[in-house]
Amino acid sequence: MTNYVTTVAMHQETWGTFLRPAPGLADVPNLHEVLHIPLQSGHHADLKAFAGKNAVFDRMTARIERADVAYEDQCSAYHYFDLFTLVERDHGALTRLVDVGVFMGGSAAILAGCVEPMGLELDLVDANRAYLQFTYERLRRIFPRAMARVRMFHGDLPTYAATVLRAEPQTRAFVHHDGSHRFDQVVKDLSALYFVRDRVYGLAIQDTHLRGNIEYLNFVDAAVHAVFGLDVESEPMGANYPVDSPVTYPNRWNGNYFLAGRSEGMYVRFDGLDWKYPHPTMELESFLPVKAPPVV
Repeated sequence: MTNYVTTVAMHQETWGTFLRPAPGLADVPNLHEVLHIPLQSGHHADLKAFAGKNAVFDRMTARIERADVAYEDQCSAYHYFDLFTLVERDHGALTRLVDVGVFMGGSAAILAGCVEPMGLELDLVDANRAYLQFTYERLRRIFPRAMARVRMFHGDLPTYAATVLRAEPQTRAFVHHDGSHRFDQVVKDLSALYFVRDRVYGLAIQDTHLRGNIEYLNFVDAAVHAVFGLDVESEPMGANYPVDSPVTYPNRWNGNYFLAGRSEGMYVRFDGLDWKYPHPTMELESFLPVKAPPVV
């Protein structure tokens, strides 16, 4: 396994391409350790809180919990359930799900559970190859029959939009964004979708309630409004924490905390959007990284 990690670290040329699954990861018990992914909070979303509300979600939850994989979630159970509910509601208009920023596969597991019953495809998009390989292997253990419709793309959202969505005029994608939370990168991510907006049905974006130490520029909601306007029509997603909840105070990881009384995320349909940025004369290439980020 060390040889596999070393080999991956040497291939920066995979940026902007689909990765192949790593056969050496199959059934490795300590998957996160092999891929050098630290577990910090160890948070697991309590998906059982929504038991009995939807039979498909119940079956999905049971399979997720049976998989013997150490991981931690980025989102609340409320966000995951809302994510599933939106996909189930709109799946007839969709051909593909796109999970941007997979980390350890929390949202990807929910989306992968929709692939078979709803006849969809799933693309995993991340700038970190270790996260992609971890998530793919986790999904393989949970939903093995869905994996023929799951792909891993190494890159950011602008690179995916330029490389994949721009070349596929028949695609109608549901994009879930939980990638970089920096204001400038989120603006780039959302702006890139302008140039493939006819390929995107809707955008679910997480952590619009997030703040943290100033150097991280965690202002996802500000980026949404910069691109779509202050009066953008959206549906709230996820948890909404009351004042003085423990999570409304900075934590020991980058000083992150959540705004009280604000939804965890939002869902924006792309039909009828009044884009405030970018200007129509701009080009998608302006939002691509000048060069691939450092090898990860």
